[in-house]
Amino acid sequence: MMKHRSFVLFVASMLPAVLAGGCGGNSNLQTEVISAKTMVCGTCEKNIEKALYTVEGVKSVKVALKEKNVTVQFVPAQTNLQTIERAITDAGYDANDKPRDPGGYEKLDACCKAD
Repeated sequence: MMKHRSFVLFVASMLPAVLAGGCGGNSNLQTEVISAKTMVCGTCEKNIEKALYTVEGVKSVKVALKEKNVTVQFVPAQTNLQTIERAITDAGYDANDKPRDPGGYEKLDACCKAD
């Protein structure tokens, strides 16, 4: 009887996740890796992460300073690569082949200014 009750509770607790699209995996997400060659420090990582989480549809951001890239998972129905690149360039960093916004660059801390 207790095993049956535990199983029912387990299934009931998992039902919302299953109905929402699975257990942790979301096949509706797109992943892009963006080159961010002008990052120079940990503050740059935080700035880019903060900028990207303001973009509607961005679900996860992994900034890799050593590799100088950003991995972003997002909902394609809510945003796209160009909007994500724009958020990075507006924050003062190059994104792929898009140059940084001069105004955004001027607002960066001194440690983030490569040149």
